[in-house]
Amino acid sequence: RRYGLGGASASTLEEIAFDLNLTRERVRQIQIEALDQLRRIIRRGGVSRDNLL
Repeated sequence: RRYGLGGASASTLEEIAFDLNLTRERVRQIQIEALDQLRRIIRRGGVSRDNLL
């Protein structure tokens, strides 16, 4: 949702925070954690970058 994947429009941190009843900062922290997890999976060879996109 943040990046508008799958044909959906991208949402701002504020929009997501409002919908989830979280702060903008907490949404940003969750986003960073999720991206770090994806990077680790890619580095371990669990999935190729081409398969993600």
